[in-house]
Order: sequence, then structure tokens, then C-alpha cells
Amino acid sequence: MKNNRCFLFALLLFAVLTGNLAAQTEKDALVENTVALKENTQAVKRLTEMLEKGNFGGFQGSVAPAPDLSGANVQADLKQMLAGLKWETNEEYTGMGSKEAKKGGTLKYVESSFPPTLRTCGKNANSTFVSMLTGLCYETMLDLDPVTLHYAPALAKKWAVADDKVSFFFELDERAKWSDGQPVVANDVVATWKLYTDPGIEDPFSNDYYGKYEAPVAVTDRIVMIRAKQKNWRAFMSAGFMTILPGHIIGKIDGKKYLEQYQFNMMPGSGPYTYETSKVNEEIVLSRRSDWWQANLPRSTGYYNFDKLHFIFIEDENLIKEKFKKGELDWIYVNVAREWHQDFTPALMPQLAKGWIQKRKIFTHRAIGVSGIAYNMRKPPFDDIRVRKAIAHLYNREKMMDKLFFNEYEYLDSFYPNTPYANPENPRIRFDPDKAVKLLEEAGWLQKNRDSEGWLTKDGKRFELSLNYVQKSSERIMTIFQEDLRDVGIKLNLKQVTWATDIKEVGEHNFELSSRAYGGILFPNPESSFHSKFADLPNNNNIWGLKNARIDEICDAYPLMFDADERIKAVREIDGIVCREHLYALGWFAAHSRLLFWNKFGMPDYILAKTSDQRSLVSLWWHDEEKAKKLEEARAKGLELPIGPEIVRWWDEHFPTDQTKAGEMK
Repeated sequence: MKNNRCFLFALLLFAVLTGNLAAQTEKDALVENTVALKENTQAVKRLTEMLEKGNFGGFQGSVAPAPDLSGANVQADLKQMLAGLKWETNEEYTGMGSKEAKKGGTLKYVESSFPPTLRTCGKNANSTFVSMLTGLCYETMLDLDPVTLHYAPALAKKWAVADDKVSFFFELDERAKWSDGQPVVANDVVATWKLYTDPGIEDPFSNDYYGKYEAPVAVTDRIVMIRAKQKNWRAFMSAGFMTILPGHIIGKIDGKKYLEQYQFNMMPGSGPYTYETSKVNEEIVLSRRSDWWQANLPRSTGYYNFDKLHFIFIEDENLIKEKFKKGELDWIYVNVAREWHQDFTPALMPQLAKGWIQKRKIFTHRAIGVSGIAYNMRKPPFDDIRVRKAIAHLYNREKMMDKLFFNEYEYLDSFYPNTPYANPENPRIRFDPDKAVKLLEEAGWLQKNRDSEGWLTKDGKRFELSLNYVQKSSERIMTIFQEDLRDVGIKLNLKQVTWATDIKEVGEHNFELSSRAYGGILFPNPESSFHSKFADLPNNNNIWGLKNARIDEICDAYPLMFDADERIKAVREIDGIVCREHLYALGWFAAHSRLLFWNKFGMPDYILAKTSDQRSLVSLWWHDEEKAKKLEEARAKGLELPIGPEIVRWWDEHFPTDQTKAGEMK
């Protein structure tokens, strides 16, 4: 009953503000919600009193409403109400950018696959690259201190949480402006929420995620109220970290038109960079805003230094390496351990031997994601857990570690590796063809029933699978997998496809096996990947089609777990279930990033952000003119430059992993 009353109060609040309730309905609802007022702060009570007096008029416009605050009495009441809130900010956060950083220059950033869209939300927008673009061009209301994990100002200069823990207030910074000169206002938050909850964007998870809030209310031009429909420990965090889009643009279109108009285009943002140009499958160029509203604030010192970010897309991995060696690319991420140890060596690269190119392996405390070979459990043969487990026993990670990876990695035995959320009781699946054969026999795939070509058969059907891969370097891994499957009678067809094709097929559930890798997040949200409500919907993270009643039960209770230890226990239980369901033939992980870069950049001592990877260099590094001149001279005259340390553990030494309690958020 308590939650129902809060919910009715929310409905009342927003309905009165939008002028959609008849007078009698308003009166009845106000009487109904008298008890609910006792659960709220005095500020929320005061707002309700103003509503009872009819102090708010109807809204202007259909998408970006605004209350009528013209009367002196309304202004006084509103001022008193807002003053009664328990406002918070974080004046201690000053950022960790280098004071030595200089502005200027262009960073050439290579990627192998052009993103399927440049949109910040909606269908196919859930890639790590699009997330990086979004973070460079747009902003959230709150930021996060990477060391303490405390909230910090961004678009909102201060914030307040009512005692009911579902009513949140954000006061936007009056200095914030969009790149087209328009001010950032509360109605931008309203319009953004409406887009995220529009089914037309074809993103069921976003619809569901933001649908857990009532429509935000522009209490004033600068203050927005967001109210969660239910109590949830992450509700305030998720509201504060919602990427805000320009309401004066998205307020004029619906979700369907947004998909069409911004497939390969980006609207004005409030962030440090703005979209300049792009050529599909070739390049994307962002320009640093000279008028970025946060540019001269202390917390922005040392961040966002390059005048241009030139993202170049080259599918051929060998061509990428050759262009880098010639100096046509500024830096590369080395994903292959063999290349790091055998190809990129001083003996084979005079550029390394002479210090023109620097080599760094940087350890950070980023959350590690999950990767491996994912199964589509919606159809045979992977609707049988015995088959899924058998395939996992045929994924020869031991051989890959020894022959391909120089034993640089660790086995994945969890969906939350390198975090307190990993279940220590998870099964350790290792290469074991005998166990695999036994499991396959139990599932009806008998060795005696091989056909004339040696392939397993069942009910007259050959055991034949297909697996797409995107990167050419993955072929050597997939070939080992293919050979071990062949030994027990399973035919695996390998096909190299584009990233866009792979995402499309997985999103439409049109796959059998898929090589997948997902990034980790600091505060797990198991619902997005494992809740059964997403199992049959397209384009979401439950790619396996998992349906498990116990997981659903935990996910449904998870929002009310305000204690970090309780959440850790809950996620560990989910981790144990999904690992025993064998959704993946799990892969491997490393807590470091391997980089090669031409010696013309300045960077902080830590090189990469504490909770990030190589993508953070775009915001932390800078073009060093003095180094660039020395490099040019050295290349022209064959001179040597100083060589820095290959391994950097700055974060391990200065900020150990146990400094901040996992899941703690202030």
C-alpha cells in the first residue's frame, strides 16, 4: 500500500502540472494522497501545497512543458519550496587531468569497424564506440569521481533526494549551453526521457529502463524533478547519468523519425566536442568546442586537449599495422599477445629500438566484462544444457593460452571477473574432450552414428554449426576451436562478416554460435542481460534467450537492496546460476591495455583513467609540440629518443583496488 500511495502521488503531481486532470479528479486524488505526503520531505510537501492552490498553470507545448511562474506569490512559494530541499554538491572534485596539458593538434584514432549507427540511443546504439562518441559530445547531469566513486557536478551543479528515495531534483548549471548556442534547460531532460521511452527507437531495454520513471517535471527553467515509480538503489544514479539531448531538436520528432534522421548524423551536444563530418565505413571527425561551457572550470583542467579527433576505419588489420609503422596513424591498441611479444619488438621494428615509437602495457582497475562463444538457447541443439556444456569443454583455452597468448591472460570463470561480484563457487570448465563426448552421448549425439564423412548425426541430421567472426586475427582462435569440434564429429563453419552484420544477426536471434565480448560496469545491472522479459525481444543484451525464475526473482528484488553487501551476495548467486546454465564457452581476460604510440604525445603519469581502458586517452593525452619536433628531427637524422618503461602499474601503486568498497556510492 505504501508504494501504491507513492505511485498515486506521482501520478497526481504530474497530471496537475500538465493540466490533464479535471478539477474534481484533482481534488479526489489530493485527498487520496494525504497519507503519502508524510513520507516526503518538507520541500515535496510544499510543492504539493502549491499544486492544491492551483499555483501552476497549464504547460506551453506538447513535449517541453514549463510551469507558469509569472505571479509574485508563486515565485515566493517556489523559492521557499526549493530552499527546503536538502541540496548536495561536490566542491572537492577537481578532476585528475594534467596541468601540463596543452590544447591543439589532431589525434588519429583507428578502429576496424564503422559503427552501425551514430545515434546515441535506439536500435544498434549499444556499442562501446558509440558510447565513447556519446561521452565526447553529450553530457549527463552528474559525473563520477574516478577515485572515490562519489558523485560530482556535470550539467547539474547540485542535486537533492527526497526522504521517500524516489523523488530526485537536479539544478542545471546556468552556464551550460548546446553547441548551437541554446541554453541547456530542464525541458531538455523532459524531452530526452520521452525519446528514451518511445517504442519507435526500437530499443526495448531503454524503453523499459527509463520507463521505470514518471515523466520528468520542469519545476523551473533550471530545476527538473525526476520521480522513480518504485524505490531502487540505483534509481538516483541512473537518473543522474542519463545522457541529455537537446529538447529543442528532439522535441520536434518522434522515435521513428529520430532513427531515420540521425542514423549517421549527430545533433548538437553540450559536451567538449561536436560532430563535424563522417563518411560511412571511412571516417568520423569531431572538433573541440572553443566555447564549451566547462572548458575553464578547474575540474576540466587537462581534459579534452586535441582540436580534432579523427576516427579512421580500416578493416584490414595488416594495413592498420603498416600505416601505423609509417606514421600515418598515431597509436594502435594491440589486442593480440603474439604480436606484442613477437612482431612489435625492437629487433623487428627500428622505430621501437630508437624510441620513436613507445610501447606500454598499462594496468588499470576497470571493470572486466565477459567474453567467449555465446549460444543461442532458443533452438536446437543449444536448448540442451548437455550440449552447451560439452561445447564449453571443447573450447581449448589451455592451448590458446600456451600457443597463442603467451600465458598473459586469466581464465574467465565468471560473468563478473576481477570484482567482488564473482562467485567463488562457480564451476571451472576446462578442455576435456572425454567429458564432452560423454555429454554429447547423453544428449543423443552418439559416436557410433557418425556419417560417411565422420560427422555426428541424430535423427538423420548432421551436427553442423555456423560461427561468424569479425576480426581477421580471431581466425587463428576459431580454427583451433573448429579442429577440436571436428575431432568429436561436429562440423563448424567459420565466416568472417562485418561488425554491422554480426550485430544484426545476433540482435534478430539469427545465429547458433556467436563470438561475443561485453564490457564490464562498476555497478552491475544483471536485469539487462538475464531477465526473462528480454529473452524473446530483439536487440537487447539477453542474447542467449535465458529464462530462469530464480534469476527473475533476484532481479526483481535487486532494486531495493540499498546495502552493498546484499547486492554483492545477490549478484554472486546470479553469477553462479548463469555459469551453471553454460550460456557461454567462456573466454579469458586481462586487466591491462597494450598500446603503441608515436613519441609525440604528452600524458599524465597514469596514462589511462583508473576505471577505463585505451579509450580514455582521447580525453587525457595531448599533442606535445616539443616532442613532435624532436621526433621529426630524430626520424630525419636517425637519432634515438628516450624509451619509457614498458609496464605501468601507477593505479596499483597509488590507488589499490580495495581502497573503495565495491558498490559504495555517495
